[in-house]
Amino acid sequence: MKLDNLKKLHASGYSPTLEIHAFEGIIYLVKILTELGDTMLKKENGNNWVFKSSTEAGIALADAGGKHAWIIHQCAHDEVVGHEPCLSEESVLRMPMDLQLMGGLG
Repeated sequence: MKLDNLKKLHASGYSPTLEIHAFEGIIYLVKILTELGDTMLKKENGNNWVFKSSTEAGIALADAGGKHAWIIHQCAHDEVVGHEPCLSEESVLRMPMDLQLMGGLG
């Protein structure tokens, strides 16, 4: 799904679930979840839109009319220095992001 399609969804009153997935702390991709299935946010050329930070992704989603998103981090393993290992069954850490605070920052 491209950004203009996401804007149209929000303008119509539909708010899909937005997830910002962090990979190795240097790559951030946006996953859009709807009743019809999941898709990634794409650039105009059809490639996945890769962001440099969760803030950069949040600004783009806010500018598209998003209100809330989840930042999804893979849980740290015991060998990662400075991080506690996952204590839950789930292998990801989900943190909410209020996109209304991000609008206009870009």
